[in-house]
Amino acid sequence: MAKQKTVPVTSLKMMAGKSPTFPLTVTVKNLDGDEFDVVFTAKAQKKSEWAAIRDAHRKTADGVEQPAEKAEFSFEDLVKDGMRQAAEIVAGAVTGWNLEDEFSVDSLIVLEDQCGGSLAKVLGKYDAALFTGQLGN
Repeated sequence: MAKQKTVPVTSLKMMAGKSPTFPLTVTVKNLDGDEFDVVFTAKAQKKSEWAAIRDAHRKTADGVEQPAEKAEFSFEDLVKDGMRQAAEIVAGAVTGWNLEDEFSVDSLIVLEDQCGGSLAKVLGKYDAALFTGQLGN
């Protein structure tokens, strides 16, 4: 039996940088129960690059000291700080969306405030895309 010739369809060098962005569709639910899809423009990053961004963000968030005048606990501050941190990490993964509103950290905070859990869904889908190659709904 003759040895069959194989020709590589692609190579790692050819794959590098092919897709600087990709669509990431996330279904979010409004407080009234209505669901709608938001299509984010996600950055194509290496798993190692994204992990480094997450580590840097975690270290920054962990290292933040509370000023003396903020010693009193506030649920409002806790929620606002949490939404801002989530929005900032999402902004490290996506660069835009299909909504009429301008894409920014502040608009991501509004999305999370109106549709609780939406930023966690974005991060979950983005992690799944990068770490396991899962795209789509």
